[in-house]
Amino acid sequence: MWSRISACAEVVNTLLRAAGQRPIRGYQVPGHTQRRELRCKLTATADMNRLLTLHRLITLATALLGATLLGCNDSASSAGARYGGQAAAVPVMTAPATLTDLRETLTSVGTARALKSVSVYAETSGRVTAVAIDADTAVAEGDLLLQLDDRDETLAVELATVKLADAERLVTRYTTVNARDANIPESQLDDAKGAVDSARIALEQARVDLDRRRITAPFTGRVGITEIDVGDRIDTSSLITTIDDRSLLLVNFSVPEVYVDRVTRGTPVDVRLWDAADAPVSGEIVAVDSRIDVNSRAFIARAAIDNAADRFRPGMAFEISLNASRGAFLSVPDVAVQWGADGAYVWVVEDGRAARREVRLVKRLAGAILIEGELAEGEPVIMEGVQSVRAGVVLKPLSDNLSPAGNG
Repeated sequence: MWSRISACAEVVNTLLRAAGQRPIRGYQVPGHTQRRELRCKLTATADMNRLLTLHRLITLATALLGATLLGCNDSASSAGARYGGQAAAVPVMTAPATLTDLRETLTSVGTARALKSVSVYAETSGRVTAVAIDADTAVAEGDLLLQLDDRDETLAVELATVKLADAERLVTRYTTVNARDANIPESQLDDAKGAVDSARIALEQARVDLDRRRITAPFTGRVGITEIDVGDRIDTSSLITTIDDRSLLLVNFSVPEVYVDRVTRGTPVDVRLWDAADAPVSGEIVAVDSRIDVNSRAFIARAAIDNAADRFRPGMAFEISLNASRGAFLSVPDVAVQWGADGAYVWVVEDGRAARREVRLVKRLAGAILIEGELAEGEPVIMEGVQSVRAGVVLKPLSDNLSPAGNG
């Protein structure tokens, strides 16, 4: 036993010398004939400090040795995984990539116009003898709006009527005489017939002039305010009134060019007054412009809304909303998308191993992301456990039937 104790003391002194420290002094090992007890006397505080230094050195060496062994173990595990060793499979949770139709709500502002709208002017000048306009009242096509003095035109029609009758009587007389005596030259008969045609044209012209003295509604609608009174003299530049057929309103609005192949005739829309909280009115696209504005990078679409209840007026500002599809994209859980030096990517399970696929983000949804890339519908995408995944490692999927949340 004493030999072992002595050897232990020698080992301690050897370590101290290796560390550049002086050996411990003052320990005594009695002979074999004395009582078997060891008295190690540390004769100075410096000896205790050297022992503490030795303890720190031994602790540091132990830590370095442990780290080295651990590194070797990790290297061996990685090498085993690379070369088909018995490395444990990495547990992951997956979800299939699903095809989702991306529908976005497009909102724009437009100004309404009537289905048909006209400003009424007179085709001739004259003095007003009657005004039959009551603002914002309904009129039918052909209803009288305003009457001009037509005495001259009425007389012209009567005169043309008399002339036409005289010409027709002359032709009748020539024809009767010719049939009995045949003594009227053919040329004279032709002149008489020509006179009838001229008289008939003059009568029609007189009737047109007379008709122009009556200003009537060109179509069914509602008339606006007029500033014309009886006795006023007007000409062809005088605005008489306006007429609007507002049974159907047309609203033009701007659409970004990205939707040019998705906003088409017949697309349904919701229309509401810009500053109103009322329920929207349903409508549809009835026309799409043929070109894109180079400054706004947008095109004009026209929506039609039913206004049979006469709630709205031309000129009102409306908010138009429509759901437009941007196409179908693959949807994956948002936690599955990772980022690298080259951009976004996802890990997928391919033949039981991890494979990396580069993707491009299209739109973020609630709990999911729409992407584009070399990814097939239904392919299992790793959503949990990605921190332990490397290219080619063996995977142990724990679930493969989860669907990514969110739908555009």
